[in-house]
Amino acid sequence: MSIPRGEGDRGSLPLTPPSHERRRQRSVRRDHVASDFVPRYYQVYSVLRQRVQDGEWSVDTAMPTEENFAAAFNVSRVTIRKALNMLEQEKLILRQQGRGTFALTPPRRRDPANFSGLVENIADFESRTKVRLLAFGRVTLPDEAAQLLECAPGSRALRIVRVRSDSREPFSYTTCYVPEPEADLLTEASLGNRTVNHALETAGVVALAAEQRLSAAIAGIEVAGLLRVDVGAPLISMTRVMRDVSGRPVEALHALYRTDKYEYRVNLSRERGGDAPRWTVKDV
Repeated sequence: MSIPRGEGDRGSLPLTPPSHERRRQRSVRRDHVASDFVPRYYQVYSVLRQRVQDGEWSVDTAMPTEENFAAAFNVSRVTIRKALNMLEQEKLILRQQGRGTFALTPPRRRDPANFSGLVENIADFESRTKVRLLAFGRVTLPDEAAQLLECAPGSRALRIVRVRSDSREPFSYTTCYVPEPEADLLTEASLGNRTVNHALETAGVVALAAEQRLSAAIAGIEVAGLLRVDVGAPLISMTRVMRDVSGRPVEALHALYRTDKYEYRVNLSRERGGDAPRWTVKDV
């Protein structure tokens, strides 16, 4: 993997480019990608972490040197050293003076927040986690939330923002919108540690269908602090819409999950017949 050099990873350049070069730079439209905002040391750390966990280096054989890694990633040794420091803090590598750097057997992940993907095993989820409420109140729906809930622009809804943690540390940051009249059924006390879906069901609103999509995101300053990750750290982004028996949306949820604390699993089954095999989601 080759990572473009940043200002700290390249030779000296003129402080001010020629005027014709400045004009050309202003005229060029640049499309930003995630790597523009994720620090280079964190990109290197993420790649090396995965390679260590995949067992690329045996525990009794030294890993490549900082100089070798710097050349391979096209970054400075300072960048490599910072990435290795993070791996050492996670007890994924051992650095011994005079001998080199060695991969350690990755610790087993305890209590992963995996609840089969679409709709969590609520009893298990609530008993194994605790929640911190950050916001609970009526707001005007943002455009995207209004579209998800199929509400008119300017509609009001209940907004709930929470951070959920396992026995050791936080793993999710969620923002949930509940439209009226369902919003009238929820209070801070009735919600408590429950999922919003469970609280609504207890109040008589049963969800029979859900639509969900997953994507990737990076942690902004506020979320990074709440989830105890670095700014720019990769996160799993999940958006879910729950529908009642009539097909009407009753909850729109957006969640950001730490990638080291949350797993998403789907069971697939192969269907016979037709011109080609088909794989469909299997109930779990």
